[in-house]
Amino acid sequence: MTDPAVGVRPSAVARRLPGRAKRRVDVLREYEEFNSDRRRGIPSVLWPFFAPDPDGYYRWQVQLDCACIKEMLTPDDYTPPSERQWRGLGDGELLPPGQVYCRHDDSADAPYRDIIEWGERREVSFPADPVEPPEWADADRWAMIRHHEAHTSAFWKVTLACGHVEEVVAPNLDWKPDDGPRLAAATRVKQMIEEFEQAWASDPMLQPEAEGEHTRRMLAAGWPSPMPERSCHTCPHARAIVAYQRVGWLIPRNEAPKPENPPPARVVLERRLRRAEAEAERLRAQLAGHEERQDA
Repeated sequence: MTDPAVGVRPSAVARRLPGRAKRRVDVLREYEEFNSDRRRGIPSVLWPFFAPDPDGYYRWQVQLDCACIKEMLTPDDYTPPSERQWRGLGDGELLPPGQVYCRHDDSADAPYRDIIEWGERREVSFPADPVEPPEWADADRWAMIRHHEAHTSAFWKVTLACGHVEEVVAPNLDWKPDDGPRLAAATRVKQMIEEFEQAWASDPMLQPEAEGEHTRRMLAAGWPSPMPERSCHTCPHARAIVAYQRVGWLIPRNEAPKPENPPPARVVLERRLRRAEAEAERLRAQLAGHEERQDA
């Protein structure tokens, strides 16, 4: 798969793809069922914009760089799927042009990407954490990170260098991107470095390689909050469209009526002409012989 972080995607080509497209009636039924569920939560006046009728959709088959072949619908037949933006899993965020979400069990781990843009902000309130630690934390670690009282956190949508969107938690409700990250005290950073080094020495498998490299980068930067990079959970499943094939309108358009007696093909006309010329030559010969007999 092309690494989305480098910002380069393969150019898609139009060609015949292996396999056969789904039956049109099956695709139409699936779309109508999906649209029926979608329209329940949308006022009817907005249906043409957010839940349109199926007669305006064109069908395509696309091949991804993971070799998977999918069927897609577009609102016209002249802009191929590789030049459009598609959403992530479900109604997730828009992916960069030409990328499609295709999950594989053997996909790589989520890589870390630099944050290049801060977007929308929302607040979420949480109850106090339970006293008993969850399965992923021991008692000592849980005692340090547990929230003893109800609290509210601010979440920011961020765009990563790969073009995908994730969320990060702000240090507090008053923090703004213009404030920049807050660094830990130098003495605390030094203590954290010693603690991590001891933990890594005693358990080399404590963190995956990418996670360990991220931790070292953040320690070297003074443990900023919020951190300037974020793991991207979309990258492992964002696949580029490398080829596409036209299938046809979801509901066939009315074609121009064909003439009742279409003109014959050129080769047929030429063959008929040769026969007619041969017949004319035969008739002229017979006529000449008839005139000779009369003269005699």
